Amino acid sequence: MDCTDILTTEFPSIDASTRVAKLVSAFTDRAARVVVVTDDDGFVGVVNRRQLLASKHDPDERVANVVRDDPPRIEPTEDVRETARLMIESELSTLPVFEDGTFRGVVTAENLVAAVQPNLDALDVDDVYTRDLISIGPETTMGEVINTVRERRISRVPVIDETDAGGGVRREVLGMVSLADLVGFIVRSTSKQQGGDHEGFDGHDGGGSNDTFQSHGGFGERAGDEDRLLDLPARDVMNVPVATITPSTSLEAAADEMLSNGFASLVVVDGDDQPVGILTMTDVVRSLTWTEAEPFRIQIFGVDLLTGMSREEVAELVEEIDEKYAEMDLIEAYVVLQAHTERQRGTPLVRATIRLFTNKGRFAGTGEEYGAAPAIRGARDNLERNVLDDKEYADSKKRSPGDREDAQKLLGWWLEA
Repeated sequence: MDCTDILTTEFPSIDASTRVAKLVSAFTDRAARVVVVTDDDGFVGVVNRRQLLASKHDPDERVANVVRDDPPRIEPTEDVRETARLMIESELSTLPVFEDGTFRGVVTAENLVAAVQPNLDALDVDDVYTRDLISIGPETTMGEVINTVRERRISRVPVIDETDAGGGVRREVLGMVSLADLVGFIVRSTSKQQGGDHEGFDGHDGGGSNDTFQSHGGFGERAGDEDRLLDLPARDVMNVPVATITPSTSLEAAADEMLSNGFASLVVVDGDDQPVGILTMTDVVRSLTWTEAEPFRIQIFGVDLLTGMSREEVAELVEEIDEKYAEMDLIEAYVVLQAHTERQRGTPLVRATIRLFTNKGRFAGTGEEYGAAPAIRGARDNLERNVLDDKEYADSKKRSPGDREDAQKLLGWWLEA
């Protein structure tokens, strides 16, 4: 199956000469997960929410200074499996489609999943969902939420309340805070005194909304200085209720629920309604990239930086660790590449992080060298030491004063915009 029939010409767009402040407003539309940037000559690039929220550009700058001008470009005849892989590795839910050098439209993750939905009955939610559930408590401050979504590169976090249930801990999903909520919260905070009105945001990364999904209702005044906003608890911003699903549900049924209701995520719960993970539209798209020949699932983010080493060689390095420790079963591996501005003889300083999800826990290793290949090898060496020492990678860490200062600066930028 190719992308000919799922190409769409309906998508949010903005002119490259528009001020960045206007771009912030464009993302208050719950459907605008990715905005296409154009000019008189046609397609320029794309901007997604994560990109915007990590930006510190002056609100009076032009959108052209923020745009990502190197997204993977596909043709209408591109295979859906390859399209899914490009979406995952570029971390974009929308890809531009070109035919004979002319911009024709885009393919979105939702359209891709809808096209293959009947074929998803071969998998269950249990095969796909993210078990590494990152969550926050109802009293977690917005400053901590901002740092969490930025550092962990995620688009949403469930709000979970933990209570003592007589010898055990009972975990209840209270709501969800997404990138859409963060953008909307910041924009509205300058004009609204009373919290709670989220104007239909559903807490699922703005993938859609319906009448049954509404904001929590608010717990007081939102406007104020940056410190007050950073100290606001997540319960004031989260959306409720949160849609849930069980691991045994077929992936086809899960995709149908997400597409029919405009959800970008579902919280996965066990038989006791205890949260055990999350299923996102990205998880569903990722499943389209799997092949039976793969011993485990591996995804490379920042693949444009991968020079001096092939995807197969990266997989072999990771597989070597798996083979050394028979008691450890590797389920999934992520390789994240990030480039610094510093260069040596034209080669950028690259930070490589390898994360393993195994039956023995979650492990990570990081390497930093000039060029992706040596950085990946350094990360592999550090990762192997961590596995050898049986040190499970910690999902949380103490925030330093610098983290709060950084969040405060960013929050100031949003408010100014």
